[in-house]
Amino acid sequence: MTAFALTRTRGHLLFERNLMVYRRAWMTIFSGFFEPLFYLFSLGLGLGHFVGPVHGVSYASYIAPALLASSAMNGALNEAMTNVFWKLRYEKTYDSILATPLGPTDVAVGETAWAQFRGLLYATGFVVTAAFWDS
Repeated sequence: MTAFALTRTRGHLLFERNLMVYRRAWMTIFSGFFEPLFYLFSLGLGLGHFVGPVHGVSYASYIAPALLASSAMNGALNEAMTNVFWKLRYEKTYDSILATPLGPTDVAVGETAWAQFRGLLYATGFVVTAAFWDS
């Protein structure tokens, strides 16, 4: 739905703006990748040592899908709720954006697409790391 909405609106401009902003603040996105990784190491190695295999797979492999889902959800929800509130209330980013030809629909589509992209980044990073670690 978002890809269709991005082509029908100017929301891709806001997505591009967020991409340019986070190009300078890449550490913010990079740091969110470590939370589920720390959970995987602590629960998979630490608790997994005491639990043992579950349904024929290691405990770390057993909990990895749930950690993947929580990683993607936390990345997207953090962007969709906390950062939008901060941009609306304190930075007044949307006031300046709405002074351009972009409308409220464009802002909503662009921010939704960016939140989904951030969740995708977290999920991809986690899958790559978990696949490398499990092999």
